Amino acid sequence: MEPEKRRGQILATARLLMVKSGSEGVRVEDILTELSLSKGGFYHHFKSMNEVIAALVAEDLRALIEGKKRRSDESKSATEGLLSFFEYGSDDRQGNSGILESMSSRSHRLAYLEILEEELYKPFREVLRGVLQRGMTNGEFAPGNGAALVPIFEAVNRQLNRQAILRENVGEIPEIRDLALNMLFRELGISQKRAVQEFMATWKSER
Repeated sequence: MEPEKRRGQILATARLLMVKSGSEGVRVEDILTELSLSKGGFYHHFKSMNEVIAALVAEDLRALIEGKKRRSDESKSATEGLLSFFEYGSDDRQGNSGILESMSSRSHRLAYLEILEEELYKPFREVLRGVLQRGMTNGEFAPGNGAALVPIFEAVNRQLNRQAILRENVGEIPEIRDLALNMLFRELGISQKRAVQEFMATWKSER
């Protein structure tokens, strides 16, 4: 089998096993048995089970960012693009956090958080900055320094992600996130738009 196909097969099998048994319940031997694969065939691609988990997390995060960018790019307006950016991948709206749902131990969740820091925020900034620039260029958003809004919202998002992933003070997350979104929408001058108000109303009702 071609190396990339074998690597993908190992990851897909590991994902299925983790969904079934949790990340702590899956060993390299389980993957070997499932695929009738030799140890050499596995270790040619991955050094350990932790490396497999890291690859699965990175895979999920890349898919998340690609989905956000695609939906933002395909949107008819900057406001629609901004709302789709926040909606897609949200645990409130989409309901699937990928491999994270299979992680129960703090050590694995800390590893997830570390990979998220490496993989998510640079493309997160680029997509969000692009949506804001689009709206300011076409006059849809209030004029201002959109670039300054990005690190502020990113800082809030980092904290909320940490709380959610490590399951710390999770009761505070909806209120903090709603406050951050409302502040951003007001700064952009779109808080009174019907689409924005409906977005916030349905988000709260679906929690």
